Amino acid sequence: MKISPVVFCLVSILIFNSCSKTEELVTIERPEQELFASRKPEDVRQWLDKYKAIAQAYFGTTRFGQDSALVNELLKRVNDKELDVLYKQVNAEFGTFGDIQNLLSEAFNRIHENFPDFKPPKVATMVSGFMGPDLIISDTLVVIGLDYFAGPKAKYRPKGLPAYILRRYQKEFIAPAIVFALSDRFNKTNQQDQTLLADMVYYGKGYVFTKAMLPQTPDSLIIGYTDQQLTQTNNVQEDIWAYFIDAKLLYEVSPPVKNRYLTERPFTAEIGTRSPGAIGRWLGWRIVGKYYDGKEPGIKALMDNDNARQIFEQSGYKGFKDDNE
Repeated sequence: MKISPVVFCLVSILIFNSCSKTEELVTIERPEQELFASRKPEDVRQWLDKYKAIAQAYFGTTRFGQDSALVNELLKRVNDKELDVLYKQVNAEFGTFGDIQNLLSEAFNRIHENFPDFKPPKVATMVSGFMGPDLIISDTLVVIGLDYFAGPKAKYRPKGLPAYILRRYQKEFIAPAIVFALSDRFNKTNQQDQTLLADMVYYGKGYVFTKAMLPQTPDSLIIGYTDQQLTQTNNVQEDIWAYFIDAKLLYEVSPPVKNRYLTERPFTAEIGTRSPGAIGRWLGWRIVGKYYDGKEPGIKALMDNDNARQIFEQSGYKGFKDDNE
């Protein structure tokens, strides 16, 4: 894998192998509820020992209840009045988690139908005052940092982030971000192909996978563009494609050059202000979408195909809008 398969450039992803049958329903565990009931150090120690996998993944500890610095910091935080305000706002925003549970159950079951060896990861939540990352995603465990996704009305938001990133920290983005990250384990690539086209197709396959597993999810939640940006980009895609061709970008291998079209930015300055950042990812989605549309035998064959150039050539993509756009 050449680049991190993240939606927002902020997701922490750990990939391991696993196989088994899927479960019928995702259950979201809420260990932070027990943590916020802690009133003395021993309570936190017991919590850390009980939830070792979560503590190791989210807080990076391997000493668990013996990690005195972590015990003291967590105890201080969960008894802080200001963090308690955020915790209550999180609970009000997410409620029973039924909508996210249903979306993840739908996606995990579809993944299992297409990839029978898939075993759904355990899903848990955390509120810590931004001590850990927004999302931890592995083959066996997903931890959702709920304080990040409390929404624009929350009293406290993640600091130091540009508006185009911060606006995506809402609960509607959680399920597609998780599914996109999980697509990486199925997304075969040719490690010898270091071209921009290969990177674009990699992202495109991930977005097509996410849409296939969550077909009712709006495209804006999958790629992170606003509806206006999507409409605007679709309308000028002929110009975007012409720029990529004229600048001979598809087979570019220079990392600094590739990053201009793959990394998050307010807009792609080289093309113009009407072209959002990470435009290469969007263009890869267009290419792969054209290739995959109506093709058999399905999503597994697409994810198994590591020939980016073949996918591009057989897609027939020439920068034109679809009839329904």
